[in-house]
This record gives sequence, structure tokens and C-alpha cells, in this order.
Amino acid sequence: MIFRAVVCLWLSLLALSSVLIAPASLAAPQDATSEERPQLQVIIEGLDDQLLTNAKAHLAIYALHQQTVPSVFRVRYLMRQGEQELKTALMPYGYYQTQVSYELLQEDQQWTVRYQVNAGPISTYQTVTVTLLGEADQDAAFTRLIGDLAPTIGDPVIHRDYEAFKSRLRNLAAERGYYDAFFSRSGVAVDSANFGADLTIEFNAGPRYLFGDTLFCCTTIGAELLDRFVQYQQGSGFNTRDLLDLQVGLAASDYFNTVEISPLWSEASDKQVPIEVTLTPNKRDRYQIGPGYGTDTGARLTLGFDRRWLNDRGHKLSSVVRLSEVQNTGYISYIIPGRNPARDSYSFNAEVSDRSFEQQRSTLTKASVRDIRHYDRWHRTYELSYQREDFAFGDEPRQRSNFFIPSIEWSLIESTALEGSRNIIDDGYRISVLLRGAHESLVADTNVISLKVSGKWVHRLNDKWRVLARAEVGALEADNFDLLPPTLRFFSGGDHSVRGYGFQQLGPLNEEGVVVGGRFMTANSLELDYAFQPNWRVAIFTDLGNSMRDWQESLKQTVGIGVRWVSPIGPVRLDIANAIDEPDTPWRIHFTLGPDL
Repeated sequence: MIFRAVVCLWLSLLALSSVLIAPASLAAPQDATSEERPQLQVIIEGLDDQLLTNAKAHLAIYALHQQTVPSVFRVRYLMRQGEQELKTALMPYGYYQTQVSYELLQEDQQWTVRYQVNAGPISTYQTVTVTLLGEADQDAAFTRLIGDLAPTIGDPVIHRDYEAFKSRLRNLAAERGYYDAFFSRSGVAVDSANFGADLTIEFNAGPRYLFGDTLFCCTTIGAELLDRFVQYQQGSGFNTRDLLDLQVGLAASDYFNTVEISPLWSEASDKQVPIEVTLTPNKRDRYQIGPGYGTDTGARLTLGFDRRWLNDRGHKLSSVVRLSEVQNTGYISYIIPGRNPARDSYSFNAEVSDRSFEQQRSTLTKASVRDIRHYDRWHRTYELSYQREDFAFGDEPRQRSNFFIPSIEWSLIESTALEGSRNIIDDGYRISVLLRGAHESLVADTNVISLKVSGKWVHRLNDKWRVLARAEVGALEADNFDLLPPTLRFFSGGDHSVRGYGFQQLGPLNEEGVVVGGRFMTANSLELDYAFQPNWRVAIFTDLGNSMRDWQESLKQTVGIGVRWVSPIGPVRLDIANAIDEPDTPWRIHFTLGPDL
């Protein structure tokens, strides 16, 4: 017995000494500097894309990748632990039979932990059971959601998709007023041996709450107008989208500085939820002054005054005076909210302008009434206007015209902003159609009908490049063209037309060489721009257009380059363009500020 005890003690001492006196190849000396210690490299083979990304995120030893080796004991411990971590990392993607092998390779300056991963077959749903309880089983929105997002038999068992579907069910219930909704059952039972899973979801939405009274607080605007902003009916099904529309409409009205909308769930009675709307009035008067410069207008100054509301019915007054080297204009508008104040309005308008530019002289007095309506993406404007215009081209005798003009304009805008910037378009288009006319029997010097169609398209090719295209075409028919004032004729040229030519300096000429406008016009552009720095872009472009007496006349083409700065208030453009059809024409600079569409 004594002999055996001595032998066991001796063997224990040998084992302890082998640990305490470790070879230099197994552990970095405690007094060694970090420069003398090897670096650790972690390699995962057999995975790519999102599987590899998730594996790195779950693998604790990967935090030491390309770092100095701490000790052999820690590396070996984390390396062994990594086997289960990698298996766990692949489970959310449906891989439940993952096989992992690993090894540690030690060299003087670098240690390498290498994992070889075989994800194995992906598990799929063998059964899918989604049950709706409560009033949601009769709600078409839930039926569409289940049809669009619920996993189906044969789909891979992706945990993220499963959780996203549950989250969307909860969100839809909250959005549509199922305040008491809950999951009575939910889960995924995985049969890893057969690479299958059974999904069960039982969602008890309970009753749907209804809109109760809408209560407005703290405003001088009358209740009759405020009630017209509300587009839902008391007793109809609750929907947060309706409340969002109400908030956007009230905020856009410019009557209020802040708009807060709160469903009072604790005060619900008979499943009807009162809606509290707290409003903070805006300043009643707004003044603005804005100096500026444009190559079409020269130096300019804008002075404006708005009274945001004139009475408790929400009538408004808007006025502006614009002074420039080319044209001086005064404009005033009396605005009345329509049936849906967030979308509709009526206005009575008066305008006086005086223009003297390149031997074109015009004094316009105009009065009009407008009916404006906004749809989801469409905008429609009806207008009846009377205009009196005195005009002359060059040394010709001054003429006076009188026209009563009905018109209709439709426009459609669809766009998405570039990620990270609200002021530059990623993809989108704009289409506009303007039809107007006059008849001698209704206060007009001559019969005339005019049509103008324009459009613009923006498309992102990749992260750096965009293409922008613009097209505009107009045509008119008049019994006596010479009686038409400049505002009813077509001109081309300028910052927003054919760059490389001056403002409205393309068109038919009279005997003195003064541009007098045409019956037809077109202005087109193709542009390619490149982002070379955040908020900075360069562009190359070509423009093509003219205004003409008939369609057979030739078009003028220009080419140019430009730079754009995406400022907080929109793109600022500096272009330089030249008319390639007229080699002796000097290059012309164009400076503009405004949205892409």
C-alpha cells in the first residue's frame, strides 16, 4: 500500500511539472513583449455570404482574429467552444445537422485556427398552421398578409422570416385597432433527423376597436373646418393610417406649429376610442425676403407676405413681389379651403408683371380663379383667367390684347430620394399636361387653342452614376397668330429649356432680328452625372430644341458640362454649354437651384 501511494504521488508531481514548465511553443512567455508574440488568424471554410457573416458574429474566438495570441490555454478553450457556436449560428437559417471540424496550426509568428464547416441539408416546413381568432378572421387585410408573408410547406426554416411574420401580425393588429391581440400559441418544432419542421401560430386578435369622437384642442380655427380634415367616420374601424393622414393634412395646412394625435385607449367605451388632437397655432403672419441670382433673370429680390388665416374658416392671403433685371411681378392670392382641406382649395388671384428683355417688352395684368385638387400622386388644376397684355417686339408699334382663357393642367410625380439624402432623386419621373384656349365669343382677340406636354425622368445606374432625361413639346393653333401676346406664344432657350442659349432667345425672328415666338416648341435634354464626393456631382449633357412656325424647321443642339452641389435646400447647378450648330456662339454659363423633378 505504501509503495502504491509513493508511485501515485510521483506520477502526480510529474504531471504537475509538465504543466508548470510548458514548452515555449505552447505558451507565450509572460515577460515577452507583444511584438514577440505570434498573431492569431481564424479561418472559416465551407460558408459564404450571410452564413459566414453570422458565423463570425457568433464565434467568440473571432474577436482575436489578427490579434496577439493571449495564451495557448485560452486559444484552445475558445477553439473547442467554437464548434457549438458555429452550429448555433447556422440554426436560424434552417441548418440543424451541421458538422464542424477544427485544428490549430502553430508557427513562430502566426497561429491559425481553421474551421471546416459542413452545413448539411437545410430543414424545411413539413406542416404550416396559421389560425386567426377573433374578428381578424373576417378582415381582408389579415388574409392578404398571411397569403403574402406566411411560410408555406417546403419553405426553408428561416427564423428571421418566422419572427418577421409574427411581428407583422402584431403590427397589423395595432395598426387596425385590435388592441387586445395576443398569440395564444406560436412555435416551430424541428425534427432534425428528418430535416423538417412544423410551424404553428394561433393569433387571437380579439375585437376590433372603432373610431370614437375626435376632439380638437387649442386653436382659433373653427370646428367646421377642422372636422373636414377628418376623413374617417365615427364608428368605422380604427386605422392608424387614417390618423397619419389627419396629422399630415393638419401639419401641411400651415395653420399649426405642432400637431399631436393620441388615441385615448383607456377611455374607450363600447369599443369606440376617442381621438385627441392637440394643436399649437403657428404665427399668424409670415414675412420673407430673398435675394438671389439666376442666369435667366440676373440679380433678383423676392419679398413676400402671407397671412396664414384670415378667419376661423381658414381663409388665407398670400402675396409676393419679385424684382429682377428681366421682369418685375406682383402677385396676390386669396385662398379658400375645399371640401377636403388637406387636398382641395379654391383661390382668387391677381397678377401684374412688367418685362423688358432683349427688345421684348410686355406689361401683363391678369385675374384668375383656380380649383386645385390633389390625389394620391396626381394634381389637377382648373383655371379661368382674364388677361390684358400690352406688348411690342423691337421697334414695332405697341399692341394691346384681351383674352379670357379657360385651362386645365394635370401633373403626376413619382419619386424616391437617394439613400442618405432627401434632396436628390434616386429614381422617379414627372409628367405634366397643360391645355388652354380662348374663343372670340368669350372676350378674346382671336380663337386659339394650345397644348403643352412635358416630362422628366431620373434613374440611378449604380451607386455613382445617374441618367436624367427631359422632354417638352408644345403646339398651338390660332386664327391670327400676330394678335397673340408673348405669354400665349412658345419660346425656347435658357436654364430650364435649351442651355447654351439665352432666356427665350430661340424662335422665329421679325425683320429687326427680334425673337417673336412660335406656334410650336420642343426642348429636350439628356444628362449623365457622377458622384465624385458626398453631396458633389459632375455632369455632361446635351440639349436639343427650338420654337418654330412649323415643324419642318431645324432644331438647335448644345453640349455642356456642369457641377452640382446637393445643398440642404436642394441641388445647386452650375453649367457651361455651347451651341454646336453655331460654332461662333460663345459658351454660356447657367446657374440654377431647384429639385431634380
